[in-house]
Amino acid sequence: MSHFSRDGFSIHYETHGSGLPVVLLHGICVSFAGNFGAYGWIERLCGQALRVIGMDFRGHGQSDKPHDSSAYGTTHLADDVIALLDHLGLDRVSLMGYSLGSVVALHLLHTHPERFTRGVLIATGDGLIGLPPFTQSEIAPKLAQALDRPDYPVDLPKHVATYWSFATKVSGDRVAAAAAARGDYPPCTLAEAGTVVCPVLVVSGAQDPVLGTGPRLAQALPRGLYLEIPQADHFNLTLNEQAQFSVADFLSAPEDDPTVGDRVQQSGH
Repeated sequence: MSHFSRDGFSIHYETHGSGLPVVLLHGICVSFAGNFGAYGWIERLCGQALRVIGMDFRGHGQSDKPHDSSAYGTTHLADDVIALLDHLGLDRVSLMGYSLGSVVALHLLHTHPERFTRGVLIATGDGLIGLPPFTQSEIAPKLAQALDRPDYPVDLPKHVATYWSFATKVSGDRVAAAAAARGDYPPCTLAEAGTVVCPVLVVSGAQDPVLGTGPRLAQALPRGLYLEIPQADHFNLTLNEQAQFSVADFLSAPEDDPTVGDRVQQSGH
C-alpha cells in the first residue's frame, strides 16, 4: 500500500503494469478502485503497454478524509496530482479524469501543459467550461445536500441519491464527501481551454443526467476529439466496452499518430 503526504494529508496511490504512464482520476464519492479497478480499466490499459497510476483524492478511498470544505476544490486536488508525479519522479504522463476527475484533469492540462502528453475527460460535459445547465455551481450543492442526509434520500432524483450510496458504501465517509462537494470548482474559461496543447479526448454518455454531454467542450480544446456513447449514462459509462477500447487506443497511440482521431470518431458510429 503506497502513500505520499501533502498539506499534512496522506494520499493513497497504486501502480500497475509498465510502459507509458497514465494517471487516472476518479469521480466524487468513490475511489480509484471503485471507479476503475472494479470495471476492467487496469487490465485494458495495461494490455496496451500503459503503466496505470491510480490515486484516491483526499476525502476518498484510502486517503485521509478532512471534513473542512476548504481542504478541497480544484486547486488542492490538482496540486495533489502534481505532488504525486513529483513523488514518482515522472516528468510527463497522460491523464484521464472521470466526472469530478475530469474537472481536475482539465485544470491540470491548462495550468501545467508541460507535464501531460495526452488527456481524456470522460463522463463529462460542457458545464466544465461554464455552459449551463450542468455546471459545478449548479450540481455540487445538490450533491452536498443529499450527502448531509442521515438516511438514503428517497425523495431526491435517483442520479443525485446515488451519490449518498457511493459515499456510504465506497468512499466510506459521507461528511468528507459532502465537504468535497462544497469545495471551489470554478469553470475553465474558453481562453484557458484554448491554451491546452496536447490532444484531448472528451467522452460523454448520451444519456448522462449529471454532467450532460460535451461537444462544445471538445470544440473549445485546440486538439480536442469528441466521442458520445449511445445509451450510456454517467454511471454505466465506466463499464462500457466501446469507451474502454477507444480510450485505450487513444492513450496508447504514438504522439505523432495522425490516424487516432479518425479511429476514435469511427468508433462512435
